[in-house]
Amino acid sequence: MTDDPFLTLIVEALNLMHPRFAAADARSEFYHQFRRLWDKALPVQLGLGHVLIQDDPAAPRGARPDFLFWQLGEHGQPDRRLGAVSFASAPDLAAMTRLRPDPGYQYAVAVVVGRAADIPPEGLPAADGVTVIFFDTDRWAARVLA
Repeated sequence: MTDDPFLTLIVEALNLMHPRFAAADARSEFYHQFRRLWDKALPVQLGLGHVLIQDDPAAPRGARPDFLFWQLGEHGQPDRRLGAVSFASAPDLAAMTRLRPDPGYQYAVAVVVGRAADIPPEGLPAADGVTVIFFDTDRWAARVLA
């Protein structure tokens, strides 16, 4: 898996997705499973503090990520941008790279859902600063790709 708490949270939510619901709408099923983990305080247990998903008016318009994660500010600190997650295809990766420096997301994550047998010989798309998580629908398991 991964030692990174944010990536662990994303992988755990993906791995909890139910095949029947994920086949109909993977984004909604991912959100549902994230909320279940949130209700169980997994982000806090992982050391992320209180995490929520909300929009960001400073995020570039156009190709926007599916989910924008924020850490709630504590002890008088402001809320912080944490991660942008997109169920991605190759063109989405370029937009994801822009989210890290401005408006300042620590993570840019592209989730690619599919069968390992369908990965092209050259591999999955990649972009500097974007972590790709492959969700293998045959094994029903997610893994972070280097």
